Amino acid sequence: MTARNPATSTPLRIVWVVISLAFVVLSVRVGFGATPKIVTDFSNSIALSLAFGGLVLLTHYLGLLSLGQGALVGVGAYAALHAVNDFGAPVVWMPLAGLLAGTLVGAIVAIPSLRLPKAYLALLTLSLAVAYPIILKQVDGNLPVTLDGEFVAPSWTGIAEEDEHIWELFLVTIYASAALFLVQGLLRGPIGRAFIASRDEPEAARAFGVPVYRLRLYGVALSGGMAGLAGGLLMIPTNFNDFTHYPEELSIKMFALAIAFGGSRLISSVPAALILIFLPVWLIDRNWVVEYGWVGLFKSEGFIYAALLLATAYLTRGKGFMHLFERRKPRNIETAVTTNRGASLVADQLVALENQLNRIEGFVGERPDISSRQEPND
Repeated sequence: MTARNPATSTPLRIVWVVISLAFVVLSVRVGFGATPKIVTDFSNSIALSLAFGGLVLLTHYLGLLSLGQGALVGVGAYAALHAVNDFGAPVVWMPLAGLLAGTLVGAIVAIPSLRLPKAYLALLTLSLAVAYPIILKQVDGNLPVTLDGEFVAPSWTGIAEEDEHIWELFLVTIYASAALFLVQGLLRGPIGRAFIASRDEPEAARAFGVPVYRLRLYGVALSGGMAGLAGGLLMIPTNFNDFTHYPEELSIKMFALAIAFGGSRLISSVPAALILIFLPVWLIDRNWVVEYGWVGLFKSEGFIYAALLLATAYLTRGKGFMHLFERRKPRNIETAVTTNRGASLVADQLVALENQLNRIEGFVGERPDISSRQEPND
């Protein structure tokens, strides 16, 4: 097992702490200084960071591919909205309904597909991404369904009633931060190491008693729960649901961004969520998406995603740009020499044991023929 070098891990931890604090300062600055539309878009990006975190869990820790994460986000949004409208659940707790629905649907999708090769999970989730808008349209109809509830900030916050978008941003940030912190802590322990073992050496993991199928099932269900929670959080700043919010292109874009910004830390999902929300807004504000020809191609959203994936393949060998911040220096020479000496001693002992076994087998094979000696006496 590779030992961590304190000289390299401590500076990286400091960098991640500084980045986290900068993100908190940015959130407060946006919440109190930006326009309501920008605050709403920022809230949506923070909510979708959970869905990207679920993709990071699948790709990095389990080696699985999912092309239906957008549909699971829609499942969570539908469950959260109807938990309030149909069952009278408090609006503050409605994202938990999305968490339960996403976990259930993720498990249902994983049960049959994980018994087959890994590609079947990608195909089944892609089918879910294509079918979900059609199903949602049949269930809820063509018109958007409005949330029967309001998010009024408590008096102790000092937020005015007309500034509910600020309180909504804080609610989404609290939910998303708590979820990412808990899941990241889970992945840094034995469960995360078991996930990686089932990804790299599934047969060896089975030989050591690791339940690979159940681990993958739990991982896909957890990823679906994170996406469902993201969908429930989207209902806080949006306050309505519509089938046009979850086209199949959403799942494909999320998959591309998760690959481009992949990493072992779930915080790497935040840049991907920011790009997913703010890139179309940035293009539309500059009227770039309506241009044609080569100029329009370079300024189109699809071309930017394709260029990002190519850059990921060539510059990071498919590991993602956030992986560049997670590199570790190799172990020092003394540790490597000690490990090699131990391995050579074990190998020499095994060779000596094999030689002794061969001698014993040769001695047993050269037993004297007693029957031939007894014939003259008879």
